[in-house]
Amino acid sequence: MSDRNRWILHIKNLRAEHRIGLPEAERLALADPSWRRWVEHQINADGQCRRTALRHIRERGAEALIALDRDRLYVCDGRA
Repeated sequence: MSDRNRWILHIKNLRAEHRIGLPEAERLALADPSWRRWVEHQINADGQCRRTALRHIRERGAEALIALDRDRLYVCDGRA
């Protein structure tokens, strides 16, 4: 299973288990330090993940869970 598929499956499982929407599942997943580190690595090392993260920032604006500092992406608390 690819790394991206692991993330998608994890989010799907969280949504089903907790009966929550996508934004809530993403926040819940990123509250786990190991998933948070994994996401930060992926969005900075994998080109497709980086493009997806940049699109996330554009689409969600102030509600984004990802932020850009110079050329490094990082997981934020959604209030950045």
